[in-house]
Amino acid sequence: MEILNSTTAQHILIAFIIGIISAFSLPLGTITSAFWKPGDRAIAFLMAFGGGALLAALTIDLVGSALEKGHFHILALGCIIGSFLFIGLNHIINDHGGFLRKASTTLYYIRRKGRKRFKRILSHVRRIDLFNNLPDDEVEKLASCLIRQEYPEGAMIYQNSDPSNYLFIIENGKVNLLDPENEMTPICNLERNDVFGGMAFFTDSPHATGAVAATHTSIWLLPKNEFEKLVRNTPDLSEKLRKFLTGDEVTEYLTKHQNMSLEISEKHSNRMIQHYWGKELSQNEEQKTETEFKTIIEGINRVPIFQKLPSEEVNKIAPLFFRKQHHKGYTFFHQDEQAERLYIIERGEVEMIDRESKTRMFITLTDYDAFGAMSFLTGAQHTMTAVAGKDTTVWVLQKQDFERLLEICPQFTRAVEDYIKQGEVSGYLTMKQHFDTNQAAQWTHKAVKNMESGKHIPSAREMIETAKEHTGAPIAIWLGIFLDGIPESLVIGAYMIHSSHISLSLIAGLFLSNYPEALSSSVGMRQQGMSFKRVLIMWTSLMIFTGIGAAFGNMFFANAPAMLFSFIEGIAAGAMLTMIAETMLPEAYFKGGSIVGISTLLGFLTPIYFKTME
Repeated sequence: MEILNSTTAQHILIAFIIGIISAFSLPLGTITSAFWKPGDRAIAFLMAFGGGALLAALTIDLVGSALEKGHFHILALGCIIGSFLFIGLNHIINDHGGFLRKASTTLYYIRRKGRKRFKRILSHVRRIDLFNNLPDDEVEKLASCLIRQEYPEGAMIYQNSDPSNYLFIIENGKVNLLDPENEMTPICNLERNDVFGGMAFFTDSPHATGAVAATHTSIWLLPKNEFEKLVRNTPDLSEKLRKFLTGDEVTEYLTKHQNMSLEISEKHSNRMIQHYWGKELSQNEEQKTETEFKTIIEGINRVPIFQKLPSEEVNKIAPLFFRKQHHKGYTFFHQDEQAERLYIIERGEVEMIDRESKTRMFITLTDYDAFGAMSFLTGAQHTMTAVAGKDTTVWVLQKQDFERLLEICPQFTRAVEDYIKQGEVSGYLTMKQHFDTNQAAQWTHKAVKNMESGKHIPSAREMIETAKEHTGAPIAIWLGIFLDGIPESLVIGAYMIHSSHISLSLIAGLFLSNYPEALSSSVGMRQQGMSFKRVLIMWTSLMIFTGIGAAFGNMFFANAPAMLFSFIEGIAAGAMLTMIAETMLPEAYFKGGSIVGISTLLGFLTPIYFKTME
């Protein structure tokens, strides 16, 4: 196709039109997503096909033309600069929410954050005296066992007399330790990197204090069973722990805070040493407690997630519940407190009071009734206050233990998933937590997806807060997509200055790569809660800006020397090749696996075929 070079304005207009044509597949992909929800393998095939097509276009029309002119060195320099420019700008935009535009950028962002977080974990572990001289491989094993838990301001991390199943390390935020002998007044303020709950944890004693999040706090939890495995496999740690358990600090703690006599404290320390060394100890009391819980699990009312579970899963669930006794008038939780525990009444009565009710109505719960379950499952705040109507014994499951069960009990996980899918949970979110129907549906969808992929159930409270905090994310997503399209738009305009015809292979390569990218990203952006109209406007505007960029490239590089043009081609090729390697092909392989190879090859051959038609 010959282009008449009559005037500069004509060149610019043609460049604009060609830019629009090459990017028309962007809104086309969005429109397609409105009536076709492709599966992962279909997305993978199209994405790899587009990546191969773009790779061929880069090779033939950008790299090949520069090499024909003998400009390898300037081309290579441009490629390197273009690659680093893309990496740097992509990094900045991803940190502001732009990573949500594609599955591949989302995965990369999560993994990068995970690596940084793991390094911080290692430094946290090193601060604990017992662990500071451990070999690096043992510290890494220990760090890999840590569980990250978020606690909103005011959340109770543990209460006085709770079992000490975890060691706590503060990642961010503040925690107050509370004195049960002085009306739960704060006795210690802890901040980032501080470790707490250690004495109870190492001595296998109930907590002698309470702990509450003074601000929104991120905490790393070390499960006791993982610690015990490490002790038995690490002689140096075993010896340090033995010296610690027989030291004066532990004796003082057991006598002062656990109310043991000196003789009993010594026996307790010796018992713990034998336990850590893996010797068999009498566990009759523990086994008795678990057996008692198993007798009530099938009869639990008001929440069906524990019914008809296989015996092997019941055996895993029972040890994570612990029993507590409370006198009449005890308040289990107040309205608007964050839900961190699920309660089941063994015997007694609990009054559920709704202070927002004009009639101050209350519900009386009795034996085997569960309470606090809805707010517990959804990660929301309690909508009622729970008070013991008489002396009451309850079984308690903590949030972190519930999340462990979701990882190790598949049948239990399916029961929770089925319960979440029911209208009762959505109704609770709309009626009690004041979600609109769209927000409730989004939470349900995300909760089910997370559970299917082995992730934690999202917190309803955090979901709303995160949506408010990241209102700028759509702009960052748009900028990220815009960044991906800048090189191609400029090179279209510049290419037309130095060529007497339009390169069909270049236009085909760009068109074919844009379509699956827009289709995949549009589906993902819709899943992030964006409306179809908003997504279509974003992609259509990018098509228009691609045309403008092509026109600008044609105008700006009109009198540029051939060396400068090769340099610009190099920048564009480097940026686009980096984009293919970082986003298109990883996403394709993640979703489609082995199908990627043949699809990439077919995509690579397509622009070459178009080249034969020029």
